[in-house]
Amino acid sequence: MESATFRKWLAERGCRFDHHEQETRGEGHAVLTIHREGKSAKLSLVGSRDNLDPRAVRQVCEQLALDWRELPGPKSRV
Repeated sequence: MESATFRKWLAERGCRFDHHEQETRGEGHAVLTIHREGKSAKLSLVGSRDNLDPRAVRQVCEQLALDWRELPGPKSRV
């Protein structure tokens, strides 16, 4: 699943996003913190057209109490 598609799907479910840059360049990816109904999850930022690791997508969904089976796209993907 592309990063932009996942973020749009999360936003449609009431999620809010905080973007955190690394303090020192070259020390890993920037991090996106996703908030929903008192819960939060972290996801490494990648380009909007880059594909996310299906395990990371599922983990974020579980941490935010969202049903990952409702994700758009092929059901066999995650």
